Amino acid sequence: MKLKDIDLLDLAMNNAYNILIGDKSMEEVMNQDSEIILLPDPEISDEELSEDLIEYFITTEEYEKCSEIRDMIKFRTMVDNIINP
Repeated sequence: MKLKDIDLLDLAMNNAYNILIGDKSMEEVMNQDSEIILLPDPEISDEELSEDLIEYFITTEEYEKCSEIRDMIKFRTMVDNIINP
């Protein structure tokens, strides 16, 4: 089955989201039966990826995912501040 461009973008964003928040590993995504579509550009930071994903999920009205990403960003910031005061 050939996916449309919009479906490929959605798959890429959801794969990136699942890897970022730890729901799936890179290996799990690569072993999916569907087409392997990954968005994370290895050149960008997790923070940049997080912001890109939030922007995308706002457009698709998936606000729970936005909230989970924001919570993860806040947690990382808190841990960084504890480790590197």
